Amino acid sequence: MAKRPQSPAKETAPAHHQGRAATIRQGNLKCVIWRNESERGAWYNTELVRTFRDESGYHDTNKIPAEDLLRVAFLAQQAFGKVQELRAGDRDAANTDGPDEPAPY
Repeated sequence: MAKRPQSPAKETAPAHHQGRAATIRQGNLKCVIWRNESERGAWYNTELVRTFRDESGYHDTNKIPAEDLLRVAFLAQQAFGKVQELRAGDRDAANTDGPDEPAPY
């Protein structure tokens, strides 16, 4: 059987991953908000994690028991608000590029 030719990889501008912008906790659940930036501006990704402990120590997983779904919803709501706050900060920073000038009369 002949090999099918591979399609060329899409060329995308590399994103500059700036790192963790915030972490919101709810017991053993946490939502990490990651800030990324490219020439098109900043954007945010989130990571939902549950921490557990076993005989070998502490670990993180993305598997959430059904009993924790209400806490996940509450955590997601808090993370959404934090992302909106961070985006507003980005907009404010973009609008203050130069020194403050007095308003014209």
